[in-house]
Amino acid sequence: MQMRKLHFVVGLAGIVAFLGTGIFMRAGFPELYSANDALRYIYRANHVYILLASLANLALGVHLTGGRLGWRARLSTVGSVLALASPIVLCFAFVFEASKASPERIVTLLGVFALAFGIAAHALSGPAQR
Repeated sequence: MQMRKLHFVVGLAGIVAFLGTGIFMRAGFPELYSANDALRYIYRANHVYILLASLANLALGVHLTGGRLGWRARLSTVGSVLALASPIVLCFAFVFEASKASPERIVTLLGVFALAFGIAAHALSGPAQR
């Protein structure tokens, strides 16, 4: 599958995951965090991180162009791998890490850094060759 299409599919799947986490938080979750604001904010933050990573992948899926050569192509590929991994890591963090309500959220941090470094790699790889 072409990298552009993969970004688009992952972006759409991430938006579906975002909607699913929103439904989860709306439907059965209020009684779980009504007395714990920290837990509520952690879940909401991870929920929004999933949206951020998904929208970034969707944007790459719409605007990513090929034609890079040499180190720029390799850097773009590394950026794509990191950006594609970020919504998956952040969904994992939402499910398994947020419920612990710990300020030490390593998986969330890895997901956010993967997205940031992935987008930075795309920016540094420069425009496609014309």
